[in-house]
Amino acid sequence: MDNRFNHKTGQYMLKFSPRNYLGEEDFMVAACNETAYRAVKIWPYWQHFSLCVYGPRSCGKSHLAHIWVDRIQKSLPRPIPIPILPAHRVNMKNINKLANENDFLVIEDMDTEINEEAFFHLYNFYNIPGKYVLFTAEQPLAKLPLRLPDLKSRLNIVPCIEIMQPDDEMLTALIAKLFNDRQIIISQEILDYILKHTERSFEFVSRLIAEIDDISWTNGRAVSVPIIREALKNLTRNQQMELFI
Repeated sequence: MDNRFNHKTGQYMLKFSPRNYLGEEDFMVAACNETAYRAVKIWPYWQHFSLCVYGPRSCGKSHLAHIWVDRIQKSLPRPIPIPILPAHRVNMKNINKLANENDFLVIEDMDTEINEEAFFHLYNFYNIPGKYVLFTAEQPLAKLPLRLPDLKSRLNIVPCIEIMQPDDEMLTALIAKLFNDRQIIISQEILDYILKHTERSFEFVSRLIAEIDDISWTNGRAVSVPIIREALKNLTRNQQMELFI
């Protein structure tokens, strides 16, 4: 939490760091993610030892991974550490240790460059009763540009469930949640304005709310339509600049 004195109002303004609520009760189930949510929830009755949840950035893949981990913890006599690792950290130096010490594993961001030999061994290590892996990615594993045929053939049979871009109902709930995470109260007018003018993507909405919060805090002003316009303009300009990087 940060604070700043507003000389116009004679009051201190408090800025709360956004909190990540990753419990199952915090996950917003909608048409775009219901299939993925139910697929995670039916563990341990998966038909395969692994599952991949894929979709656009900021769509809730990591949230589902934490729900899965929590579900496992509640099924065990005592809690155990369950690693949640980015895919690029899996290599030939740590694969044996990972597999020997962990019956459950979450591997995120499979779209990044991976050590294919290590993942070939990981697949074989976990393809036995009682061991499970949850993958996350932005695309199905079958579309990864893999060079190792044996790994590609194995990942092609991993069930992959998509989280799609949000509809208006989901966007409305997401906008309200992101402001609530920052302990910012907004009016229905503000919510409707954002919904009307924002891009229809999880990532853009997340960046927009962060930009609105930063502008509001920097200028010592409550969230308003002019601030939203400024935030939208900033993000649009940043996106255009990224095209030339």
